[in-house]
This record gives sequence, C-alpha cells and structure tokens, in this order.
Amino acid sequence: MFKFVKYDSEELQKEGFSEAQIAEIEEGLFGEILKNLSVEQVAVYADPKLTSKQMRQIRWGFKMHLTMEQVRLYADPKFDAEQMCEIELGIEKGLTMEQVKLYADTKFNDSQMLQIRQGLQNNLTEEQVRLYADPKFDADQMAILRESFGGIYQYPMEQVMIYADPKFTAKQMWELREGFRSGLTDEEVKLYADPAFAYMQMYQIRTGFKHNLTIEKVKLYASPEFTDDQMREIRNGFENGLTIEQVKLYAYPDLHHGQMEEVRKGLEHGLTMEQVKLYASPEFNGSQMYQIRLGLEDGLTVEQVKQFAKPEIDKDRIYEIRKGMLK
Repeated sequence: MFKFVKYDSEELQKEGFSEAQIAEIEEGLFGEILKNLSVEQVAVYADPKLTSKQMRQIRWGFKMHLTMEQVRLYADPKFDAEQMCEIELGIEKGLTMEQVKLYADTKFNDSQMLQIRQGLQNNLTEEQVRLYADPKFDADQMAILRESFGGIYQYPMEQVMIYADPKFTAKQMWELREGFRSGLTDEEVKLYADPAFAYMQMYQIRTGFKHNLTIEKVKLYASPEFTDDQMREIRNGFENGLTIEQVKLYAYPDLHHGQMEEVRKGLEHGLTMEQVKLYASPEFNGSQMYQIRLGLEDGLTVEQVKQFAKPEIDKDRIYEIRKGMLK
C-alpha cells in the first residue's frame, strides 16, 4: 500500500498516479507561498484510488482551515467529489461533526446531501431534518419537506406527516402542502392524499375545495378513474351552478372531457335533462354532440333532433340536416 512521505514525481508515476493527480499533490505542496500544506496533510489525499477531483476537494478542505479530523470525515474514495463538497461545506459553514454525520453517508447522493445540509444550516430541529434525511426521498421530495419547516409558511409536524411519504412525488407533495396553505381542513386534504392521483388530478380536487365546493360535490369527481381534464369539466359544472343531479349526467369516465364539455354546456345553456340525454352518450364524439346541442339550442323539437342524433351520422351530415330544418 502506497504511503506518501515526500515528493518524488518519478516515484509517484511508478505508483500509478496520473498527471492530474500529481498536479494536485504539487499544488498542495508548492502552490501558494506561505500557505502550502504540510506533508502530513498532502498524505491524506496522495492516494491513487482518489480521482484528481476528489483530491482537489480534500486539498480545499485544508485550505479552508479544516482540521485533520474534519477532513478525514470525507477523505475517502467511497465519496465522489460532489459528495465530498457537500460534507466540506457543512463543516465550513459551522455545522458540528454530529450534524454533518447525519448526511455524510454514501447512501445519499450530493443533491440529497445538499437538502439535508441546508435544513441543518437553516436551524431546523433534528426531528425535522431526520424526517426527510432518508435515501427513500429524492432531492426534490426532500426540498418540499425541508421548505415545509423552514420556508415562508411553516407547517406543523402533523400536517407534514400526511405527505412525508416517498410514495408521493415532489409535485404531489406540493399539491398536498398547498392545500394546507390554502386553508383546507385535514379531512379535505386527506381526500386527495393518495398516490393514485397524479398531481394534476390533486390540483383539480384542491381547487374544488378552494372554490368552496362541498365535500359531497368534490367526492363526485375525486376518483383516479377520471383524468384531470374530466375532473375540471365536472368541477366547472358545479362552479357554474349545475346541481349534483345535472352533473351526474356526464360525470362518468367513459366520456372524454370534450364530450363532457358538450353535455355541461347544454345544461348551462338551459337545455332540459331530457334534451341533453339525446346526446349524452359515449357513442357520439364531441363534434357530433356539438351539432346536436346547437340544434336543440336553436329551438328544434326533440322529434326533429332525433332524426339526426344518430352515432352513424357524421358531424358534417348532422350539420347539413340541422341547417336544413332551420330554413
């Protein structure tokens, strides 16, 4: 095993050091007048198992006046240069060795280490940091949890615990946290605290509560079976004054959101349930529904509309028949 005792470039080359690695050793010994490292310090990183980038990070620690004990915390080939940087920065910014040891572990990548370090530097409690100092959370998830405790809005642990689960993506966590920020109750947030909902579906549920829909109305579309676009159409119906009975006419997953829109508009424009039922079927595409709806809104009778309200008649032919009846 190689042990650095004194500088000898030929000896270093024989031991398998690259030119870049030798340059880091030389920089430590001779790089700066009156600020050069000692042989003992250089020996910490004069190891062919370390890359030149890792060597540079160790050398930088000594340059920033870290002690031998502090530098040895990260002077190990198992840490890549970016991980070393996060550990060194924690020490440099005044964290204790015990605090740095919370994240000085190869199970965390450098981005995760950054989130843990920032939490510690921002004076989060150990309990708060430990909640997200878990490799099961990626860096984006960690950021959401860290900001929950140390951001502009600070949330109690009971609320954060509802979304502090790696099953939720960072965007899903944000939607749940935003629910609390908007003043939603625990019951309301828990209605969509389910990883089966994509974050845009969560948005539609949260927005329903934000716009003062009752929990009964929101529950009508708070199902993973609906896409976020379908949820929006159901929510818009309620917000535009439709009753639960009316919305139920189109609140089922078999209808594309464009089809839902045509049913919703018919009801909003004053058509009766009986009239809308003429075209509220997945057998009609959105364009066909549009033409049928216009026929009803133009004052054609149900009997007249039934003549062209047939799935086998395309939209262009429906248009021609409708216009002919209006002459």
